[in-house]
Amino acid sequence: MAEIMRATLDDVKGIHAITQLAFKMYRDEIESDVPLKALTETEEDIACDILSNHVYVAKVGGKVLGSIRIEKLTDDLAYIYRFSVHPDEQNAGIGTELLSHAISECARMGFAAVALHTNAKYFKLARYYYGKQFYVHSTNAERGYIRALFVKELKDKEVDLSKALEK
Repeated sequence: MAEIMRATLDDVKGIHAITQLAFKMYRDEIESDVPLKALTETEEDIACDILSNHVYVAKVGGKVLGSIRIEKLTDDLAYIYRFSVHPDEQNAGIGTELLSHAISECARMGFAAVALHTNAKYFKLARYYYGKQFYVHSTNAERGYIRALFVKELKDKEVDLSKALEK
């Protein structure tokens, strides 16, 4: 079982390494040459996220094995991004622990919904998010692939998703 905690600036290098590995694997699995923003981010970008958003890491033995980031888009809507787990640790429950923690934090912070994007043709991830009670709100192809906006409702309340659509 991993220890889930708020990331600190000491975690930047570990987060960067995991993000690069996981998103390269993601790109290879979807057999795409479309550039992914996650693969161009720098350690400075990650440090800024830690200072301005909610970034959580999963650690085992003090080593970062996964991370997830949450951005407040509106008072009612949170956005999950750069969710990644070390490829050698995938399907071991670390991602589920991270996502569950992030969703719990979003509920604790009072958000009515949480949203995220993923490639609509990455069936493994789509099934995963469906299993966590996310639904597909919409898709677009503006980035060169079919990108799905997944939403999980945390409260029985109408939420304006326009800020998530802009991500």
